[in-house]
Amino acid sequence: MTTAAVVYRSRTGTTRRYAEEIGAHLRAHGIDVTVGSIGDCDMAALGDVDLLLLGCWTNGLLVIAQHPDQPWVAFARDLPRVRGRVGLFTTYRLATGSMFGRMKAELRGRAPEPALELKSRDGRLSTGDRAALDRFVAGT
Repeated sequence: MTTAAVVYRSRTGTTRRYAEEIGAHLRAHGIDVTVGSIGDCDMAALGDVDLLLLGCWTNGLLVIAQHPDQPWVAFARDLPRVRGRVGLFTTYRLATGSMFGRMKAELRGRAPEPALELKSRDGRLSTGDRAALDRFVAGT
């Protein structure tokens, strides 16, 4: 059975809701999924999952200098080496800007290049998000 972990950092609950929707979509496809915040996850187990989805709310000046917040950065730096496919997700108010680039930079050397980027303003999975998740799971 395919295993997945969806790990997030949320400030207002929007990113948590998005993580839960991602987890529910994966479960509906028969994947064994764990969804949790960066403070509640089992760090050691993350290196062994088949799919790892990491998310954070978009921090920064509304349209420039977007970046993950400091607790997410600290989490990423402590992440064990990841063997499975990695996807990133974020929630935002106006724009994601450099968010994904910054997230990738923090993961460099600890995880394969992320194969998925999802973003949402309201924490809901769109039809496009669902299709992208399906391609990610299939490895295409």
